Amino acid sequence: MVKTLTTRFVETVRPVDGRAEYRDDQVTGLVLRVAVGGAKTWSVQFVRKSDGRKRRITIGAYPAFSLDEARTEARNIVARISRGEDPAADRRPRAEYCTFDKLADLWLERYARPGKVASAVYENTLLLNKDIRPAIGAMKVEDVAKRDVILLADAMVARGAKTRCNRAISLVRSIYRWGIAEDLVAVDPTLGIKPRTIERPRERVLSDAEIQIVWKELDEAPMTRGLKLAIKLALVTGQRIGMVEGMAKAELDFAPSNPIWTVPGSRTKNRELTRVPLSPLALRLIAEALAMVGKGDYVFPSPVGQGPITGHAATRAMSRSRAHITVSDFRIHDLRRTCATGMARLGVNPHTIALVLDHISTTKASVTSAVYVKYSFDKEKRQALETWAAHLEKIAVAPSQIAQHSEFLYRDGLTAGS
Repeated sequence: MVKTLTTRFVETVRPVDGRAEYRDDQVTGLVLRVAVGGAKTWSVQFVRKSDGRKRRITIGAYPAFSLDEARTEARNIVARISRGEDPAADRRPRAEYCTFDKLADLWLERYARPGKVASAVYENTLLLNKDIRPAIGAMKVEDVAKRDVILLADAMVARGAKTRCNRAISLVRSIYRWGIAEDLVAVDPTLGIKPRTIERPRERVLSDAEIQIVWKELDEAPMTRGLKLAIKLALVTGQRIGMVEGMAKAELDFAPSNPIWTVPGSRTKNRELTRVPLSPLALRLIAEALAMVGKGDYVFPSPVGQGPITGHAATRAMSRSRAHITVSDFRIHDLRRTCATGMARLGVNPHTIALVLDHISTTKASVTSAVYVKYSFDKEKRQALETWAAHLEKIAVAPSQIAQHSEFLYRDGLTAGS
């Protein structure tokens, strides 16, 4: 029966004399099947061009898929059919992709690890292993319904992980949409699921007095000296802590006229190479770190293995050191916001601050800036960072620390390419 389907009709229709089917008059091929027991299922019926055979593709059950969502899925399927594809062939058994766990593993292997920074991959893996896999990992990818994702989200909200819950929904959505793009799955069960909480940008900025306290109390906190230096360097340079933690010696150029830290695109959030001019304070902190590590490729090497410390080492260390840091409601990422706000207060213009922070909305804001402007703005960024570092020295760095840092700097004779 062809019918103008409405939300009210779909909600209230009951089977009459056995199973019934209602064809939508708005989207060709969309069918609502109502079983004898009252269960309702969406599907798309079509004739395969290659052999003229009638085929059916199940979209999913109602109410997991609303009328609007079913129409959206049906239009996508119809569009593929019009291009000569056979979406029904996608429903053949796929032993190697059958569970969500295996789809997630493929997403990590083929998409996340090659294309994301290490800290993002670490966070995704943690979220998968702790929250998502235990809930839906063993399920077949085609069997995961919207209700399953909602139950996962509600369980996280119930234990107080509202923000993390939003991340989980987004991650499941990313994995399924990648799977659809790779033709491994046909339906995204997160379609229409809204965030469980409205996230507002954090606004915490440390005052000069709080910076002074944190700088001093870090020296007494129960963490390695390398981590303390990395945290301080994040404040001095305004860079993300994960990028600082992964600093390689090969990225540093100590040329006296223009000491600079060049971070390859493989390690930046926006995947673009960025240049961070090094102020005298930043140089002294790096010199102290280098004096401790000796040989090796990294400024902050991992205590185990050959690489740098992990992207969340400083965050975890800070969490363990809460009792030793008296400044309340303080997170490491607040240092980046504090640096930006401090430079603005010292008269640095917003465009230069955005360049220091390497925000792609500034560096690639237009065709002109993305394609034609190849000037590095090193001079402007250096002036901003040196102004900020001089302010930090004035309010937080004791003269004895400056002398100690300078001792490392000159004792080790940092030169270009060292």
